[in-house]
Amino acid sequence: MHERTQRAVARLMFVFCCAVPTAITFGCVIVTWTPWYHANCVRQMERELSDATGLVVQLQDLQRTAPGGWDLHGVELIDPETNREVARVRKIQWASENGEASLLLHQPELESSQLKQTWRLLHDRWLCGPLATQTSLTVAGNDLTIHSRFGSMTLRDVDAWIRPEEKSIEATIRGLPASSHSEVPLQLTVRRDRSGETPSTQWQLASGGTPLPCSALSEYLPLMAGLGSEAMFSGTIAWQQTQNEWSIDLGGSRFENISLDRLFEQHAHRLSGKADLQLDRCRIDPTQRRSDIAGSIRASKGSIGRSLLAAAQQNLAINVDLPEPINQTPGDIPFDRIAIGFNLNNTQLSLSGICRNEPGYESYPAGVVMLLDGLPLARSTDTTLPALSVLTAIAPTHSVPVPVSSQTQALMNIFIPPSRPLPAGEAYPPRIRSARNWSAGPTVVQP
Repeated sequence: MHERTQRAVARLMFVFCCAVPTAITFGCVIVTWTPWYHANCVRQMERELSDATGLVVQLQDLQRTAPGGWDLHGVELIDPETNREVARVRKIQWASENGEASLLLHQPELESSQLKQTWRLLHDRWLCGPLATQTSLTVAGNDLTIHSRFGSMTLRDVDAWIRPEEKSIEATIRGLPASSHSEVPLQLTVRRDRSGETPSTQWQLASGGTPLPCSALSEYLPLMAGLGSEAMFSGTIAWQQTQNEWSIDLGGSRFENISLDRLFEQHAHRLSGKADLQLDRCRIDPTQRRSDIAGSIRASKGSIGRSLLAAAQQNLAINVDLPEPINQTPGDIPFDRIAIGFNLNNTQLSLSGICRNEPGYESYPAGVVMLLDGLPLARSTDTTLPALSVLTAIAPTHSVPVPVSSQTQALMNIFIPPSRPLPAGEAYPPRIRSARNWSAGPTVVQP
C-alpha cells in the first residue's frame, strides 16, 4: 500500500475510532450536566415509582451513586384519589444487586389517616400481584414516625423485608418504640397465601415487650379511637381475611387505660373511669358462627348511670343492692372498683364478679361486681345468659326488639331502629293541614 494511502487510512481510523467516540462521550457528559436533563431524570424516576406503587411520588432531587444505586431526596407519597399526603421520607438510599433490592430510609413519616386507603391500594397491587413481587426487598429505617390527630408514635431500629415464594409472599416489619427500654421489638407480619382454592391474607401483630398506644392506629381502625387517647395494647393479634370472609384471634391480649366515658359517649347510658380489659381467649369467626371469648374487665374510680345499672340488673342477672343514702341521692352512682369476668361461648354468656381477686379486696365474698367505700353494691349470679343480653343492656330504653337471624341479616341495613324516643300514644296530626277547602283563617295549627 502506498505511503499516502496508509496515512489517509490512519487518519480515518483516528477520526472514527478515537475522535468521534471522544466527542460523543464529551457531548453526553455536557448534556447530563445540564439542569433540564437532570429534571427530566427526576420526572422519569417519579413516573416509574408511581407506576410501581400506585401512589403519586414526588422527589426533590436524586443522585446516581452506582450502576445499581440511587439516592432519592425529599420523597413524598400522595394518594392519587384524595390528593392527601400519605408519607414522606427525607432521604432514601436504594441499591439493587443480584436480583435483590435494598432500601435505607432516613426519617420516614406516615399519616395514620391515610393508612387504610393506602393499605388497600398496596395490598391489591403488590401482595395480590404475583408478577409485581418477584424480587426480594429489604428495608431499613431510623425514627419511623406515625402521625395521627391524637398524637404520634416513633419507632427506632426499623427493619422490614418482603420475601416472595412460589405460592405465597410474606412481608415483615420490626421496630422498637422510641420510649421502650425493652430489647424485644414489635413485629407485624402480613402473608398472602395462594396455595388454596381461595387466596387469603393473614396478619399477625405482636407488641413485643412494650405496650403500644392505640391512638397510633385510631384513624385506621375507628374502634381504637373509641378507647381514648391513653389506651395501650399489649399482646398478639392474628387476623385472616379472604374475599368475603374473615376471622380474628386476640387470645392473650390486654388493653389498658381504656377511657370509659369516651367509650360510652355515643350511648344513652353513662359510665366513666379507667378500665383494663384482659382477653384470655378471643376467637371470632363469623363464617363458622364461632365466638369463643373469655377474660375480665376491671375499672376503678368512676361513676355509673342509674339507667345502665338498672339495665344490667334486668338483662344481665346482676343483683343490685344500693344503701339507702346512695339510693336517695340523685345522679350517677360512684364506685371504687368494678371487676367482672366473662365467658362467651357462641350464644351463651356467663358473668362472675371477681372483686375478691383484686389486691386489698381478698376478704370479700365471691361474686361481688362493684364496690364503694368497702360496701358491695352489685353481685353476679350463676345464671347463664343469652349472648345478646349484652346488646340489650347497653341499648337505649327506647330501642325496639330486632329479630336477628341468618335469614334477616341482609335486612339489618334497611330497617333502621329509631335513634331517639318516639312520642307515646297516638301519632300527632300534621302541622300543615289541607287547604283544599280553605275559605279564611289560619291553616297552620299547633298539635
